[in-house]
Amino acid sequence: MSKNETKNYSLQPGEKRIVIPIDDNTSCYSMSMFSYITPEGIPYLSYENEQTNELNFYRLDSCKLSHKIKIAMEGPDAVGRFIGHTVIDLDNILIFNQFKISKINKSGKILDKYDLITDTQMALAHPPTSKVYTPMILQDSSIYLYQALKFSDKHYSGDDLEKYPLCIKVNMQTKQTKTLPLTYPRLWEAKNENGIFTCSRDYDGTNFVYSFFISNSIHVTNDNKTFKEYPCKSRYINGSPKNHTAPDIKTIRKESIENASYGNIIYDKYRKVYYRFFQPACEVSPNENITDLMKTGKKFSIMILDKDFKVIGETLFPENIYIPVMFFILKDGLYISDNNFQNPEFNENVLSFRRMDLIEL
Repeated sequence: MSKNETKNYSLQPGEKRIVIPIDDNTSCYSMSMFSYITPEGIPYLSYENEQTNELNFYRLDSCKLSHKIKIAMEGPDAVGRFIGHTVIDLDNILIFNQFKISKINKSGKILDKYDLITDTQMALAHPPTSKVYTPMILQDSSIYLYQALKFSDKHYSGDDLEKYPLCIKVNMQTKQTKTLPLTYPRLWEAKNENGIFTCSRDYDGTNFVYSFFISNSIHVTNDNKTFKEYPCKSRYINGSPKNHTAPDIKTIRKESIENASYGNIIYDKYRKVYYRFFQPACEVSPNENITDLMKTGKKFSIMILDKDFKVIGETLFPENIYIPVMFFILKDGLYISDNNFQNPEFNENVLSFRRMDLIEL
């Protein structure tokens, strides 16, 4: 192979699995879960349990529950119903509730609070959060949060999108909250289109990388002022993803499963690659459970990008085995839940993840 020739890669299910028993009060599905490795090298999984308003911590080496943090609904340390979290360390955790962040310790005691209100948010944006598709970024004592626009009856033109900030910055020392100059890219040209502007975002230590669900490109910024666009089209799509929202919620739910779209972008710091998830077009039959499919999808592939954002591979995975929104990265690889509700081996009493091995072809 010459120096200018590109190596190609695929992701293949490996032999290693992590299977963690859970109790009856813990759901086997969550979109807010992160791996955390202590300075001593002990790997943990922080796992948000909406049913009990608790944050569970599991040891990934022993596959056992370490501890739970009960998030208070009332009293002096009340946070309320939380959605999203980030682990700084085992005794410093950030919890999201509407337009506020509470820093708590291992006992659930509030250590500090941060207000996320800016002048553009209340009317336009969802409350910021930290989930697998848009993890909170902590850099130089500042928090960087993705600002998601609300779906509404308002039609956003290409010009409109370019007015709305994408990122909120919170200085943890001064507690100043501000929107950064970078705005949504021009995802479409139509003047009256209520399109799909959802995205996933990750950070590689230098660049914020955005994967907009209707775009055949990824958008990269290192200064939160301007984007650089890189082509990143799946081999399993003709043209571009469909860009419209249906008139009723039932159709929206069905089309979100059937229509081709991009998904999460993840940076793998151990292998210096990015993974971009993609959902090929499919059909939902009348006997299939829409609620379950909203969580798991049907088909998906994972694109592999090198450090220069060039596509170096794409792997299509079988239907009804994995849950592509439940994943984490460890030193030995990318782990994805193989506990799909339609999987013949589905077990509601465990969290189960299979390692995906990055293989050179």
